[in-house]
Amino acid sequence: MTTLVERFWAPWESEIGSFDEIDKLIAQLSRKWSTADRQFAWRGIVDASWPLHSSLYRRMWWACTARGETIPPDEAAIFEEEGRILADVHRWGLHHGARGRLPILSQLATLQHFGAPTRLIDVTLNAYIGLWFAVEKSDDVDGRLFAIDITSKLINENPKRTWEDALDRPWKGISENDWSVVTWAWKPPPFESRIAAQNGAFLFGGVPVTKSGFQFKKGPGAASGYWGRDTVRKCTSVGLRIHKANPRAGGVPSDGSPAYTFRIAAAAKQQIRQHLEAMFGYSHKTIYPDFPGFASYGTPDLPNSPPSSAVS
Repeated sequence: MTTLVERFWAPWESEIGSFDEIDKLIAQLSRKWSTADRQFAWRGIVDASWPLHSSLYRRMWWACTARGETIPPDEAAIFEEEGRILADVHRWGLHHGARGRLPILSQLATLQHFGAPTRLIDVTLNAYIGLWFAVEKSDDVDGRLFAIDITSKLINENPKRTWEDALDRPWKGISENDWSVVTWAWKPPPFESRIAAQNGAFLFGGVPVTKSGFQFKKGPGAASGYWGRDTVRKCTSVGLRIHKANPRAGGVPSDGSPAYTFRIAAAAKQQIRQHLEAMFGYSHKTIYPDFPGFASYGTPDLPNSPPSSAVS
């Protein structure tokens, strides 16, 4: 039985059954995108039924459902909770680094790195690393790969680069049209070896809205209809314009944040992993080159929890 998230993405996804298929598609799309001077961020997830949510949005939505609520959080709720988290970071004295007070984005990136909930979504600027994340484990379920256009949305390269040094949240008071219908990206300095190894970056933006001129179509056809706001938010916590990946189509849209999705068959995961390690050396050792990475993946033959039959 398919989930709501799978139904949401299904009309737009390209189904992938082998490494050769995704390798050919990435190459074809990259040639077309490069001629238009486009830049993309990539996010791979091991389960195609998972939504495209930030950790903060995901955990707040879990809290809502635990209380029996059916309406997912809006931007006001996320902004308020984000403010509480940052205030607690200050109270704990964690807002200072070796060179003084950390800018807000650096605070959020550090929190994200150590597993605290933030509105940032981890992505990579390398398509094949994104693919690796989609197939790294869970060989019993399909994975998913997203490609998200960040052309002119990478704050390092536009007037919003001042956000990098802001000591307060620069999106405070920003208009809905600049925040909830656009997905921004930021490539942080490589303050951790993992970020450099993963060619890592972050997506962020306001909780998506649905209104005239920015609606989420149910499929490529003109008569497909539109998803309601709550359904959209259950499937993604950032505003995107979804398109079908078609190398033969002419160009890519110049507005919004066009995004594409690829569903990776569970049966293809192991083969794709083997190709990625053979061709690029990608493995848990190279993608997570730090002590937390070793703690998670360095002793795969030892169980992390007792067997269900264990007696205390």
